[in-house]
Amino acid sequence: MKKAIKILSIIAFLLVIVCFFIIKNLTETGHGRLNTYVALNLELNKLINPRPGNYNSIKETRKYLDRQSNKSNTTIPFSNIKNTVISINSHKIPVRIYTPEAKDKLPIIIYSHGGFWISGSVDTHDSVCRKLSNKTKAIVISVNYRLAPENPFPAAVNDVYSVLQWTYENAGNINGDKKHIAISGDSSGGNLSAAVSLMSRDKNGPSITCEVLIYPSTNIYKLNSKSWSYFSKSINLSTKDMQRYISLYVPKKEERKTPYASPLLAKNLSKLPDTLIIAAEIDPLRDEDIAYGNKLKSSGIKVKLNEYKGVPHGFITMSKLTNKSNEALDDISSYIINEFENSK
Repeated sequence: MKKAIKILSIIAFLLVIVCFFIIKNLTETGHGRLNTYVALNLELNKLINPRPGNYNSIKETRKYLDRQSNKSNTTIPFSNIKNTVISINSHKIPVRIYTPEAKDKLPIIIYSHGGFWISGSVDTHDSVCRKLSNKTKAIVISVNYRLAPENPFPAAVNDVYSVLQWTYENAGNINGDKKHIAISGDSSGGNLSAAVSLMSRDKNGPSITCEVLIYPSTNIYKLNSKSWSYFSKSINLSTKDMQRYISLYVPKKEERKTPYASPLLAKNLSKLPDTLIIAAEIDPLRDEDIAYGNKLKSSGIKVKLNEYKGVPHGFITMSKLTNKSNEALDDISSYIINEFENSK
C-alpha cells in the first residue's frame, strides 16, 4: 500500500512539473506574459478546432476565421436592430444599424469589423456593436464592406467612406446627429477607420468627432517592428498568415506604401480627429499601434493610447476568456461619450 502511494505521489509530482512547463511555454513570451486562462483556451481551441487542411482556400479560410471570432464572445439582448442596404452611385453596401432608444439626434458610431480584410461580417461583430450601442447610447452602423481577394484595395476603404458620406447626409432619417459622428473598428477594421479619417480630411468630407482604433494594422508595407519579431509565431496571428492576408488585400506591393493602405506611412497626419488607440500587449501589431499614436501626437492630434496587459490580438471578441474585453469596451464607450459631450 505504501509503495503504491509513493508511486502515485511521484506520478502526481511529475504531472505537476509537466503542467508547469506547458503553462510556462504557453504564457511566457520573453516580452510579456499572456494570461494563463486565455493561453490555455486558445491552445485547447487549436487542438479541438484545427485549421482545415485546405487553409489556402479562401472559402475555408473565411469559415475558419469567422468561427474563431464568434466562439469566445458573449452577447446581450438588443431590440432595435435593422439590416438594410445603402445605395451610393448604384453601388449597394449592406449595413446593420443598432438604435439604442427612440430619441432624436442621437450620436452615431460607424463600425468596421476585423477579419484581415478577407473575412468577417456584421454577424461576427454583432456582439461588439450591441455592447457599444448600449454603453454609449449612440446609433451604431456596422459596415459589411467588400472583402478581398474578390474586391482588393481600395474597395473596402471606399465602402466605409461611402457609408460615412451617407450617414452625414441621411443622419436625420435614422434619428441621428450628423454633427456627432465617430468611427471605429478592430484589426483590419481599425486600419480602414484610420484610412477613412485620412480620406475624409483629404476630400473635405464629413467632419469626424473622434476615431477609436482597436489594435489596428497601420503598416502593411513592412512587418518590421520589434513586436512582429517578438510574436512572429503568435498563437492567433503569425507573420506568415499576415503576409498572406496582406497579399490578398493589396496584391501590388507599391500600393501598400500608400496612406490609405498603411496610415503609419502617411507624410501628413495633421487635422485628423481626436483618437483613442487600443493596443494589446501580446500582439504583433502592438508596436505599430504605439508608433501611430506617437506620430499622431507629433502632428498635433489629441491622442489617448490604452495598452491592455496579458492579452493577445483579437481580445475585444474574447469576453468569455478575459474581462479585459468588456473593460476595453467600457473604456472605449466612456471615451466616445466624453468626445461627443465636449464637441457640443
